Amino acid sequence: RVIFTIVNFSKTKSLYREGMTPVVKSTSRPKMHVYYYRCPEHRKNYVLSFALPTATTVHLHRLQAYLDSLERKGLDYVQRDLLGLSVQQRRLDLLTVSHPDNLTDEAQKRVVFITARVHPGETPASFVCQGLIDFLVSSHPIAKQLRDYLVFKIIPMLNPDGVYLGNYRCSLMGFDLNRHWQEPSPWAHPTIYACKKAMIDMYNSKDHDIDFFCDLHAHSTLMNGFMYGNTFDDPDKQERQNVFPKLFQQNAEDFSLTNTNFNRDAVKAGTGRRLVLLECDRTWMLSYLVLSHFCTSVLLALVGIFDDSVLCYTLEVSFFSYMANSSGGTLPYTEEGYAKLGRNLARTFLDYYKVQSVIPSMPVAGATGKSKGGGSGGASGGGAGGKDSSSR
Repeated sequence: RVIFTIVNFSKTKSLYREGMTPVVKSTSRPKMHVYYYRCPEHRKNYVLSFALPTATTVHLHRLQAYLDSLERKGLDYVQRDLLGLSVQQRRLDLLTVSHPDNLTDEAQKRVVFITARVHPGETPASFVCQGLIDFLVSSHPIAKQLRDYLVFKIIPMLNPDGVYLGNYRCSLMGFDLNRHWQEPSPWAHPTIYACKKAMIDMYNSKDHDIDFFCDLHAHSTLMNGFMYGNTFDDPDKQERQNVFPKLFQQNAEDFSLTNTNFNRDAVKAGTGRRLVLLECDRTWMLSYLVLSHFCTSVLLALVGIFDDSVLCYTLEVSFFSYMANSSGGTLPYTEEGYAKLGRNLARTFLDYYKVQSVIPSMPVAGATGKSKGGGSGGASGGGAGGKDSSSR
């Protein structure tokens, strides 16, 4: 038996006290006893201890295998590009999903920009992101309609070095990358630097209109999915920021408006959410950060890329469980549960753009406005399209 002791936790409240346990890949699921307690030997910080029968191996190349398999399908509405390299020369992939007609140089592109795994320990973010991607590339009528009108730009893993090394929050060099959006270094924070540059270039381009920024995270002390966002003095801007979370709750039984919160916390000033509002001067952008119950950082930092008409949000999802809106019972999250949240995120984009009259409320015959190429082809959903056709 191996006893693991992880020291220097700073949070008094933790879901480990409510029954959450570390994730173990094993042929069986032995009962695990987890202890979370304050230890005077570690400056009165908290300690997490648990025992396992044997050591386990974690596979760290799942994302690349997934993207490779997606690329091999040869879908004309999916592009995979190398946006940059990490400090240890690992890929920073940028996935583009849209109807081929939207990807021409002449087309005006309405962009939804999504990122995930800036904090390597927040693995639920990857499952949410994969659920979203699986749905968007599927043959589901909603996915076709979204591809017809929108261009999705997705970076599935912003911190590949941290994920490879098994870090919880930091990069190879010990940086919390989600605190370096304001002035990222091309050598110390190359993935953040490349991501920020790509967004600014798109925002300043005449043929790109960025509407959303969405960063996916996970949270360790709260349950359900929820959002964080910035606050505005203008009541019209604040009300517009409230629209997307309200629509999300209608689509996802595990989304909590009660936990959704808006703030101007100075501690988060270097994060993605704050950066969006300061550095460019053009139309408005609606920016959401999907955090799986952990951090509001990217939203806060991105407040600096665009003007103050930009609306920034954080959507979080719990490491552990959610309280269903319908039954009121507490249910543990699974990989499928996280993927479902990603699919419901896609559904909410459709609802939002219908409210904005960008996408028609009544789709034309064939479910989309375009009937050729990427508008109708598809991978039937390896987990998204097929499973999600009848229920959310």
